[in-house]
Amino acid sequence: MSLTRLPAAIALVALMSLGACDRDSGHAQKTSGKIESAVGDVTGDKHLQREGQKDQVVGGVKSAVGDLKDAVKDAKP
Repeated sequence: MSLTRLPAAIALVALMSLGACDRDSGHAQKTSGKIESAVGDVTGDKHLQREGQKDQVVGGVKSAVGDLKDAVKDAKP
């Protein structure tokens, strides 16, 4: 897979798992991704850096979906 298609693949994976997403798990995954990426930076492990970056993106999407779900619930009469 080319690097230009990687963000689309990440978005697809995130969209496929929207049913199980919520804000808290998104924050946890985003934090985990930051740690993975930092460890990859320190050790020079490019794969671990990319995995950490991917987890940060997916965690951000999950958090946004959780926020959206809450907004929809709050907007219902």
